[in-house]
Amino acid sequence: MPGFNPFVNDFNKLRNFSRIVYLYGCYSREDAENFNIAKRTFDDELRRMRIFLGEDQYFSAEREGKKSLPCIVEDFFRDVENPLINIYFSKTSTALQTTLFFMILQVLNSSENKKAAAAQILDRISQVLDRDVADTDLESSLKRVLRQLQNLGIVRYLKNEKVYMLCSRARDVFKDFSTDEIKDIYISVLFFINSNVPNVPGWYLKESLEKYLLELGEEEFLKDANSMFWFTYIPHHYILEEELVWKFLEAASNNKKIKVWYYPRKKRQSVEFVCTPVRIVYDVKLGRWYFVVLRGEGLSALPVWRTEKIEILQEGFDPQQILPLARRLEKCFFVSVPTGKKGFEKIRLKFKCPSDSPYNFVLARVKRELKNARIANVDEKTFEVEYDISNIKEFKGWLRSFGERAVVLDDTEAGRELKEEMINEWKEILKNYGDFS
Repeated sequence: MPGFNPFVNDFNKLRNFSRIVYLYGCYSREDAENFNIAKRTFDDELRRMRIFLGEDQYFSAEREGKKSLPCIVEDFFRDVENPLINIYFSKTSTALQTTLFFMILQVLNSSENKKAAAAQILDRISQVLDRDVADTDLESSLKRVLRQLQNLGIVRYLKNEKVYMLCSRARDVFKDFSTDEIKDIYISVLFFINSNVPNVPGWYLKESLEKYLLELGEEEFLKDANSMFWFTYIPHHYILEEELVWKFLEAASNNKKIKVWYYPRKKRQSVEFVCTPVRIVYDVKLGRWYFVVLRGEGLSALPVWRTEKIEILQEGFDPQQILPLARRLEKCFFVSVPTGKKGFEKIRLKFKCPSDSPYNFVLARVKRELKNARIANVDEKTFEVEYDISNIKEFKGWLRSFGERAVVLDDTEAGRELKEEMINEWKEILKNYGDFS
């Protein structure tokens, strides 16, 4: 029976599984079918998570009878690490690709003038590679890894000589900094990787700096620095989608269209379509990314966690084409853009601040979070807001967060609809808590 292979062939499987365990946790393999996950897949992906996260550091499991309920445990008092960063790093390679990566470097380093043709590299690797792999598979994998090494700037292809060559060694960017300056850089990186997104490059830099400081004998400093900040309730799962986010940003910055493989709501099969990248929206409170794209004549907001992959196409687009759409998106509350004849709908709200509060923090928040709102003061503690709403559904959560301090005025059609929906939902909530009055 073959041993377990921890390398990730399909990162989307591990990404989706990790999101479920991190966000919800405590689902057993018997519950897997609720998420369209086979029990064998559940076992394999759970085993990979244990390997990448570390059995003792972040991973835990509760018992419910005979069931094992896995979950990820974070201690905000202990460190500032994002436990899911190792899940992200795991997507980089297969076992063969990793082997070829190092063997190519060894072959080139031991060759005359650090040069060798592809056939020479393949011949030398074939002699020592103890793998049951077909020659055609090995050759195609070798070419793929050589292209990756070229893209990373590690290897260069000389067309005239038809050989590959090791590039000159990268300059040590930290050699001109003093130890104290490197410490200051490390502390800054620790802060920004937890307070700014996207930030995968920051995590790479953090690890590089740690290795550098360890070589300088600064183990005690690293231990103290990692307890300097205390970040509570920071959403970490967004890191799983950053690969897609960076590809989207690359396409948008180069004015290139993209092909997207996307899972519509409640469908197990992905659909693919070509679209124009317009904007990325990040939900800070819940740690969720959205891709706003132009499909045909309309804008669509795609939740990134339902996006399987993105391919950057050669076909370009005129950035002037999306400027009017971007301006229209600016007027929206979040990501929903009104379509058709209905368009934006007008609502009116009344807000009040507690009478014992010396500062009208409610007004300050509305001004900060409700763009393009028209505000009129009623008295020192009360004000009314007129706002053009793009989508009632995504607006309700924000409005509920004000509790009794916000009232929907029913003098517009959208206002009446919003008020009725919120009253019915409150009744449903009360019913769930046993209040049938």
